[in-house]
Amino acid sequence: MPTKDEIIENLKQVIDPEIGLNIVDLGMVKDVVISQSKVIVTIALTVRGCPLANTIEKDIERILCQMQGIESTSVQMTSMSKDELNALGARLQEMRTKERGVGKAAGLSAGIDKMERKGIEKIIAVMSGKGGVGKSFVTSILAIELRRQGYNVGILDADITGPSIAKIFGLSGKPFADEKGVIPKESESGIKIISMNLLLDTPDTPVIWRGPIINGVIRQLFNDVNWGDLHFMLVDLPPGTGDAPLTVFQSLPVDAVVIVSTPQDLAMLIVRKSINMAKQMNVPIAGLVENMSYMVCPHCSSHIEMFEELGLEKVSGDLKVNFLGKLPFDPQVNRLADKGRLEEYSSSATQEVTRLVREETGRLTGVTATPIAWKRSSQS
Repeated sequence: MPTKDEIIENLKQVIDPEIGLNIVDLGMVKDVVISQSKVIVTIALTVRGCPLANTIEKDIERILCQMQGIESTSVQMTSMSKDELNALGARLQEMRTKERGVGKAAGLSAGIDKMERKGIEKIIAVMSGKGGVGKSFVTSILAIELRRQGYNVGILDADITGPSIAKIFGLSGKPFADEKGVIPKESESGIKIISMNLLLDTPDTPVIWRGPIINGVIRQLFNDVNWGDLHFMLVDLPPGTGDAPLTVFQSLPVDAVVIVSTPQDLAMLIVRKSINMAKQMNVPIAGLVENMSYMVCPHCSSHIEMFEELGLEKVSGDLKVNFLGKLPFDPQVNRLADKGRLEEYSSSATQEVTRLVREETGRLTGVTATPIAWKRSSQS
């Protein structure tokens, strides 16, 4: 039977998913009781009613059951006192001061240092100030079309509280990790994907986190994932101009941003905020995509305008932003996305928009990616 010290040492493998540090160093392990072949661990959560408490419990059980002599485990949950939380906050602040928001200490409150892009050639953020305009669709279809052209592509789903990318590609189950980091899931065509829904115990578990924690998680999803060599990474941003887009623009070496809108005055009013934010953050704008612009009649093939004509092409000119094209509303997209089979979809419109995004990103960076033969990972 292992000793108490040996058990605590092994518990350093359990990482608090919100802060990104192990539960021993965080002072969350309050007690370890050994009773014959059973081990009882008492954990003090940093957040009362933590939505990922089950993840911590399962990780503890998994680690302890691998130790020789332990036949059963029991995990009891409590929460830290106000004084304990204050002490933890002070300790984390000290760590951030030493490490400048880089690495493990970035979990609670990220700094603004740009992270290294490693083997990623181009990073494109997809943004809109308004929800429901199809950012996740545009992100996904850009990745799909680029992959068809032979590029190595990854998607970082930065919409932490409302992730949808995993569902669109039919992915489930937690990713594995090795000494190089978390291994992203791969779609049928080989697009590397990481999304919050892949890290939760169940996809309907709500993520109830404050801004600083979300900021740290986004940095970790980029930095702690072994993306390998990519020609393109697409970052799917949540609606608005809040913490998540700010973190991406400040922390990730973003090469270009694609703005998505529907042809509505209301949508465009809010999208202008996103355009102005990108300009203020000195992030190059590849251009504006008009989504759900029209619908093709299945009987006569005529274009049915979905909204009152706004003329986003003219608006983009007034804003000095490139117009990248119009994408139709296609019921087939919804059907395929719901079944996790969006990779089966393609159209001349999506191909043209992707071409323009690729070319404009190449112009902004001064480097044009060259597609190469790609072999699927054995981890997928």
